[in-house]
Amino acid sequence: MAGKFGDYSCDSPWALIESAARAMKSMHGEGIEFVLWTGDALTRSTSMSVELRLLCLRNLTDLLHRTFKGQFVFPALGHEDVGVNYTQLATLWQHWLPPEAVDTFVKAGYYTIEQRSKKYRIVFLNTNLWLSPVDSRMLHRVGSSTVDNTQDPFGQWFWFQSVLENARKKKETVYIVGHTPPGVDDHENGAPTLNERHNTKYLQTVRLYSDIIRGQFFGHWHSDTFRVIYSDTGLPVSWIMMAPSVTPNTLVGGPNNPGLRLYKFETNTGEILDYTQYYLKLPEANSNGKANWLIEYSLLEYYNLREISAITLHDLADRFTQSNDNAFVRYYAANTVSLPREVEQVWGCGGPLNGVCALHHYCTVTRLNPESYRECYSSYAYALASTAPSTMRPYFALHLLSMVICAEVLNDR
Repeated sequence: MAGKFGDYSCDSPWALIESAARAMKSMHGEGIEFVLWTGDALTRSTSMSVELRLLCLRNLTDLLHRTFKGQFVFPALGHEDVGVNYTQLATLWQHWLPPEAVDTFVKAGYYTIEQRSKKYRIVFLNTNLWLSPVDSRMLHRVGSSTVDNTQDPFGQWFWFQSVLENARKKKETVYIVGHTPPGVDDHENGAPTLNERHNTKYLQTVRLYSDIIRGQFFGHWHSDTFRVIYSDTGLPVSWIMMAPSVTPNTLVGGPNNPGLRLYKFETNTGEILDYTQYYLKLPEANSNGKANWLIEYSLLEYYNLREISAITLHDLADRFTQSNDNAFVRYYAANTVSLPREVEQVWGCGGPLNGVCALHHYCTVTRLNPESYRECYSSYAYALASTAPSTMRPYFALHLLSMVICAEVLNDR
């Protein structure tokens, strides 16, 4: 019974994709510097032929090319974008990729874009090479059964670190873009994650080059969330943004309203200044037969932040645990892109929001190593569930938070 623009249990129909492209163009279209396409353009179906997969990608590429004439769209490969070889994809995207980017893309799907006049560069990773487990379709496409067992699949680590080292020597700032981010999925839907070895190495690499990294941008989880990376001594040094998806369906992880994001950044320094999140109220669009994309929020105003930095985002995550702050209420509403309350109740945290829910999200945001996430969750959950001694009393703020959240969600929604 899906409507014109789809359903919470379905992937995106073409009408939804076209409306998203039109909305992107209408929202400051002439001022857009570039577009990041963070992957998973194809359906989850494993029965699609190579020809059909290539046709779908060509249709989407043509749509974005028409929408952003004179501007560059930079794609990153998603874990569903397999079954088409790199040479075919490079041919499809050659009007966006310079020759030096094509040279590495045809080998293994990663590349870098250097904006020489503005002293920043964008590094696009093929996170499919670091997944655990590696998709069998991926193994077939790259012609190797050992891609998940090698220390450096297809030389991506050596290349990545070389690019970062050269950027530092040239005094460039860097954006990192990929599909699957490090860390734990806040939806807990069993989606592929990075191999633990590669996850650890990624975090180590970001710590080492945090002085030149101005932002990290990923997709995959379909939710509106962020992550904070810490130094070996526990200081926040870098951040990751995960924008929500256009498609409203995440299979078992819970749905979301379709979302688009527009970042504002300083082209000379690469500093991210703010972003505006747009969304589509899916039931309303289907009822009216018209897609009316709206502003959901702007980051700094929504969370009362002075800037986007690892420190301010660490402080924001810390506010999730404070009973006198509604930061988690706002975060949780944004996490599913303002999903209607009657739909959210079915999926969200098993029903009503509670302290354990806030704890889970706090730990996913601040603990990007799976083991450290488990330690965070288990130790704090113990504090929630027990009559602990006075040294653990600060953690009971999470328990008090559950009552505050339930009241505020009723008021906000």
